[in-house]
Amino acid sequence: MSDLKQHAKGKSEAITRQVTSDPRWKLEDELMCQVFGFTLYGYVFGIGRVHCFMDVGDIHAIIVDQLAGLGIGRKYVEGLVEAAHQEFITENNQSWQNRLIGVGHSHALKEDMRVLVDSIFTNTAALQKATSQPTAARPWWRFW
Repeated sequence: MSDLKQHAKGKSEAITRQVTSDPRWKLEDELMCQVFGFTLYGYVFGIGRVHCFMDVGDIHAIIVDQLAGLGIGRKYVEGLVEAAHQEFITENNQSWQNRLIGVGHSHALKEDMRVLVDSIFTNTAALQKATSQPTAARPWWRFW
């Protein structure tokens, strides 16, 4: 593995370690895993393309290995990474997934990861709240 690929892999491992060692991390929370997956995609893609000049396939391999290494099913992770790539390359995309990718991407070259780590948990909570609690503007029958 080249030094640049090793650098990208090391950065991916570091952010994964920081997120998963946080007491708020719950591997069994599927939404949290998705939030982390899309955010990690943006982060590693930013490092891999901008800083390390890596091919997309190599970037995807780092992300898949990182998430599958946590115990998330490899096929599930491969689908998540493919979905993240499609979200990322779709122009004028304002989906929550693409916004999470943007959050990760915007932190790719920063050294202090506290804000990015906190964003995993605050964004998970915000999405849980937005999708699970009916409001006067979004009554429960509009959720499906």
